[in-house]
Amino acid sequence: MDNPRLIGHIVAVHGFRVKVELLPETRSALRATLDGIQTAIAINAYLTFSIGAGETVIGIITDLEARETFDPGSGDDLTLELMKPRRIASVQLLGTIGYGDDEPTFSPGISVLPTLDTPAEIGSPDVLRAVFEIPPRRNRPEGYAEKDFDHDLKIGFPTGQVRNEVRASYNDLFSRPLAIVGNTGSGKSFSVSSLIQKAMKALEGAAEEPHVFILDINGEYAKAFPPRDLPALRLPDRIYLNGREFSLPLWFLNAEEICAWLSASEQTQEPVLKDWWAIAKGGNARIAASMGALQNAMTALDQLISELSRIKRKSAGSYCDAIVGHLANSTIPTTDFENLFVSHRNVDQYNQDVMANQAAIYIEAEKLKDAIRIQIVGGSEAEEEGMRTADSPLPIARATLTDPSLINRAVSKEDTFRVDAHLTTLKLRLKTRLDDKRWRSFLNYEEDGTKIENLAAWLRRFGLDAAQGPKVSVLDFSMLSNEVLPFACAVMGRIFLEARERLPAASRYKHPWLLVLEEAHNYARPPRSDEDRGHRLARLTYERIAKEGRKFGLSLIIASQRPSEISQTIISQCANFISHRLQNPDDIDHFRRIIPMQARRLLDQVTILGSGEAIVFGSAFHIPTRVLFDRPEPGPYSQTAAPYHEWSKETSPFPLDMVVEAWGA
Repeated sequence: MDNPRLIGHIVAVHGFRVKVELLPETRSALRATLDGIQTAIAINAYLTFSIGAGETVIGIITDLEARETFDPGSGDDLTLELMKPRRIASVQLLGTIGYGDDEPTFSPGISVLPTLDTPAEIGSPDVLRAVFEIPPRRNRPEGYAEKDFDHDLKIGFPTGQVRNEVRASYNDLFSRPLAIVGNTGSGKSFSVSSLIQKAMKALEGAAEEPHVFILDINGEYAKAFPPRDLPALRLPDRIYLNGREFSLPLWFLNAEEICAWLSASEQTQEPVLKDWWAIAKGGNARIAASMGALQNAMTALDQLISELSRIKRKSAGSYCDAIVGHLANSTIPTTDFENLFVSHRNVDQYNQDVMANQAAIYIEAEKLKDAIRIQIVGGSEAEEEGMRTADSPLPIARATLTDPSLINRAVSKEDTFRVDAHLTTLKLRLKTRLDDKRWRSFLNYEEDGTKIENLAAWLRRFGLDAAQGPKVSVLDFSMLSNEVLPFACAVMGRIFLEARERLPAASRYKHPWLLVLEEAHNYARPPRSDEDRGHRLARLTYERIAKEGRKFGLSLIIASQRPSEISQTIISQCANFISHRLQNPDDIDHFRRIIPMQARRLLDQVTILGSGEAIVFGSAFHIPTRVLFDRPEPGPYSQTAAPYHEWSKETSPFPLDMVVEAWGA
């Protein structure tokens, strides 16, 4: 054979799928070429098709079949017609290889499809290197001309092709949401650990500062990312940050979260509770109310201006009264505006005459809008504080929370008797929550060892704004109860996002953060009719991060055993996917609907993947690929038990006392 790479030719073209008839002498799955032994005929092997002009189309074998066909003899003599196998390979086309001055480059586009009889060849090492080992270059910073803005992150090697490596775009993998899914025991947590370890190792020599925050709800990652202080015993109802007990202060909760935490009724208790929360944080509910009046005045002025040409003379007075009423407690003068409506009020009856001074009213209305806008946007510090205190993370003393008279201060004396019954149940619910030890991690912010004085002190616990800090922070939520967990995850995610949102617009992409959601199906579920308030808060938080976090330098890794139990809004925003073994048909069907078309045939293999194997696809990779991931060193606490070994080698009894002590019993 003149060309050792030639294995057949195209006999059918169906869009971006072609069928290749294999040469009779191509029997083995392997072929000896000038570059050594290469995979030739096997599922997931790569073939190339020359289309001229220095370009080659590359595809992956997805199906193999043998068909019987007649082999008529030659000549006029009577002969037997023998049956011979006709061996066909189905190939999914993936992209185009171009040959420039330096080396082959891959493009996902195919402008010219190969035609019938086009030779099919085994992909050369240079071609496979362009596909696997030179990933896309993403997210070049504005005004940066050097080529080192991205990094080729090695994650493993293609299954069955150990001579190649699979590399991904570092920037793309960690700047937009990444989903890592797979059944328990399939290697999901190993992949998370391996990716983060490799990502941090690539930063050797760079500044030490926090980059990655892992919400670890199973207590797995302390081994993969060893903390400086590992506790001898983890106690219930506590959060641990890098091995040390941590606090998520209750005063982090915003107005919506405090209402959800106390299950406040929407019509009667929520308004009072929000005012109480503003007062407890040192705010002024009266100022907040006055700002609402300014907003109402602005709305009324907009309505007046839009209907100015249709308003009759006497009815115009009602617009004036509404606007002046909204501004009654403000410092904005309204005398000139009111004088324009004096003649309209003196009309004895509703006549059909329109106003004659529309132009003057329009001018004064615009002046009032300008004055209102100044007070809303650039008003006094007290007014700005009144607008932000209910939602801002401002410290509240524990003694303040237990003061029964505080809630009454949020209600006027006239309304106290009317809503007293509703407030009694709210106060009782607050007392019950404060006495519930399951919420200890929200209420321990004044205790020694976990004391948090303000927001800055809390953020510095991660190493932010410090010369030295751990690049990876593990937040151990494994000791929290099922009711507390979604609230903790919701508040943690929102604080990280709002911290990023408050950066100057020009520097939001500086110091980016990555938030890892381990077992995300526990708190980022799809919406449902019986959704409790904690899960709703967590879902909305991470849906918002998935949709908007990229522009603020905050990305996600979503790790889960059940992709069908993750909010579709979150999954739909993922730019990259790593799918380990999945067995549940619902999960596979759900996953198949949201992935690119070219990866769907490869996903047929998802039920037979070995431990540590995964199918990877997305914008950080050139093509969907079946990959054997590199093992992390060290790995997480996720090893599967070996019953025979453990039961046959046991020399000590079950540590019952340790369990009881850790249980708090």
